[in-house]
Amino acid sequence: MLSSTRHGLLNTACRLIAANTRTQSAQLLRLLNATPIHIPLHLTRSSVPLISRAAFSSSHNSFSSSLAPTSDRHSSVSPDGAVHITTPNVVGLDKVTLKLMRDHVQQTPQPPSKAYVTLSFYQFRPINADDLVKIQYYFLNDLREMDVVGRIYVSAEGINAQVSCPKHRVEEFKKYYSTHWPIFDKIRFNPAMSEGKAFKKLHVRIKGQLVADGIDNSTFDLYNEPTYLTPEEWHNELSSLSKPPILIDMRNHYESSIGHFENSIRPDVTTFKENIDAMLDICKGKEDQDIYMYCTGGIRCTRSGALLKSNGFKSVKMLQGGVTAYGRYIQDQTAVEAVDTATSPKKVSSIYKGKNFTFDKRLGEPITDEVLAKCHICGTACDTYCNCSNMTCNLLMISCPSCLAKHEGTCGSGSCVDMVRTMNDRQKEIEKLYPGMKARPGVKPMHEHRLRVRPSVVLDMRKKRAEAKL
Repeated sequence: MLSSTRHGLLNTACRLIAANTRTQSAQLLRLLNATPIHIPLHLTRSSVPLISRAAFSSSHNSFSSSLAPTSDRHSSVSPDGAVHITTPNVVGLDKVTLKLMRDHVQQTPQPPSKAYVTLSFYQFRPINADDLVKIQYYFLNDLREMDVVGRIYVSAEGINAQVSCPKHRVEEFKKYYSTHWPIFDKIRFNPAMSEGKAFKKLHVRIKGQLVADGIDNSTFDLYNEPTYLTPEEWHNELSSLSKPPILIDMRNHYESSIGHFENSIRPDVTTFKENIDAMLDICKGKEDQDIYMYCTGGIRCTRSGALLKSNGFKSVKMLQGGVTAYGRYIQDQTAVEAVDTATSPKKVSSIYKGKNFTFDKRLGEPITDEVLAKCHICGTACDTYCNCSNMTCNLLMISCPSCLAKHEGTCGSGSCVDMVRTMNDRQKEIEKLYPGMKARPGVKPMHEHRLRVRPSVVLDMRKKRAEAKL
């Protein structure tokens, strides 16, 4: 009989074969010296059985013992500023090996969702491209030991991350960065306003750019950063201005539609690249004026501000920590006022209205009670985003509770409703045979990104097609 460790690893190989990744599954078997066995190549995701949680936990503990974090620092900075990354003591350090380990460890049991806090952080810091896979390995290997989940992007430009960490391990997580990663010495950990796990898995990916704008870094000084204003400084400065400033929202249209700062300029854009072009048009000829900008967490403004300063703009100011940090500032001020109204300072009234859009399963967190948007289906006042439950449609839309219930969580299209009902029936059959497995449509989304985030356009197109058939 196979040991529980090999059982778990072979189960992972089955999943890889089911996902048409036969090369990776073969490498997994060789890497871990698992006994080769015959696995039918006609297996599908729905026909691969799951092992028990207890059996997998046993296999994970055995496997993880060989991957414990090293005691030495993973990085260092020499007196001349050069970055050095320690080479991991592991055979076959490449992206395929890393993905195989990630697929394995992501299935391990984790603490309850409410026991997590979400943090975001970033830093632009030049890194040798050859060292990125080492950083990727260390993050995948070390952070899973803390049950950290989320998205971490590394590139030759630096690091950008949004993660959920168990509350009781937050200080350990911060110490890990200060101990092993002195190359990221300017990181500011930016906690979300609400607690809870915002991600299901841990992804660590190597990127060409941390935030894609298509601009060659050699054409400007990425490290000529704008002036950072703390949330309090930002609030006081904007509140005291006698006339509306040049205040640019560096987010996409679907983000600013549910919340924004008063008097802000909100370009109708779908990508960061489009917003860079809009920003340059807005600021043209205003090199001597104060330029203010904000985004969700700060990274888009750090890059945009560096571009403006490199092109002769004298005063570029950004909100440190982005809307996330400002929301927490307002939250803290409200808490102080509630505790002691007699001795607390003058009430702080938020100059940001509505919600802050987030790129995780929450899809937003409220800063004020104002509702600025409408349901894309019926037009009722609403600011709750969701994705059409038909995965082949997957429109990012605002939908009120009534429409969600009426249309099975879809965008309201008859074909989407029919697909969801069919998949729900299939899920019931799969659940009887393989508890825990999910029914998947197995096709690519029908909408490209620029349309997927513009549900009004898609719904209008469908309406016109339906009318044309009459």
